[in-house]
Amino acid sequence: MGLDTRNLALAEGTGVASYTRMLALAYVALGLTPQFLAAEPAEISRFQRFRRALAPAVGLGPAFSAPDIFRSAQVHFNVYRRALRLRVKNPPRLMHWTYPLPLYLAGSTNIVTIHDLIPLQHPELTGIDPRRMRRLLREVVRHADAIVTVSETVRADIISELAVPPGRVFNLYQAVDVAGGEAGEEICPPGSFLMIGAVEKRKNIARLAAAHAASGVDIPLVIIGPGGEAPPGVLRVPYAKRADLLRAMACARAILFPSLAEGFGLPMAEGFALGVPVMTARGGATEEVAGGAALLVDPLDVAGMAAAIRRLAVDDALCARLRAAGLARGQLFALDAYAARLGAMLLPESK
Repeated sequence: MGLDTRNLALAEGTGVASYTRMLALAYVALGLTPQFLAAEPAEISRFQRFRRALAPAVGLGPAFSAPDIFRSAQVHFNVYRRALRLRVKNPPRLMHWTYPLPLYLAGSTNIVTIHDLIPLQHPELTGIDPRRMRRLLREVVRHADAIVTVSETVRADIISELAVPPGRVFNLYQAVDVAGGEAGEEICPPGSFLMIGAVEKRKNIARLAAAHAASGVDIPLVIIGPGGEAPPGVLRVPYAKRADLLRAMACARAILFPSLAEGFGLPMAEGFALGVPVMTARGGATEEVAGGAALLVDPLDVAGMAAAIRRLAVDDALCARLRAAGLARGQLFALDAYAARLGAMLLPESK
């Protein structure tokens, strides 16, 4: 079976890169060896990329790769408004695209993961053109034999927003792996409140910082993730190695994740697996993924979030209940459970 490497090339720790790594491990657990579709390094000009993108199809080399393929596909879509067809001798039976890319592999069963529809539903929270994204998603699902997603919330969105028959859309949630934190270095004060993610509008950083300040607690708030400037009074770690991030999470007082829009919420699931209390936003995918194991807040209510932060700071019994509930909930996101769901979806193709 095939997997694209578009997201494995992203910075370590990104959510979709983590998704791709765990998906590959799940396929291995099912006895399938992933063949990774790669973009060969290529020093080409914009004009050369444009010329390549005009081709109606691209043949992959013996290494299951092609120069600059992921960016060329985007240019191809911009020109023709259709996905680029890939050809290869002896194609794998399955090709799983880990992100909506304007590509499909001829001769394979094409599966695509759609993580969320935030650019369509909340364009004010992203820098993505919602009109182009809607066209791209409709073209992607047109060529997909099955669509995988990461929550029931997003599954329902895909069915309604993209008019996809329910039988073609599968929610598998997501797998997490929290091993390796014992080898990490200390990057923030133990016992901190942690927010993990890029500093962007949808992460609700400004309201979280205001709530933390209003809470009056002396436990620091630390944001670990790339992006823009963090508000005053907040400690910032723009980048962390995976082991260092896991150590910081495991030593945290709680993970604060009052995001305005998510398809899944990987830091929550990792917090559950580590036995760390989690505060997250009420409603949507975050409440669904929490499954009763997190302290829920209205992400627009600064005073309410401040009260929740005070409770987490002083209520040891509450934190103990959240740790126990999180560890139980985290079993849903273990690799073996995830691989079982993936295998159940693939059963017709696996016979």
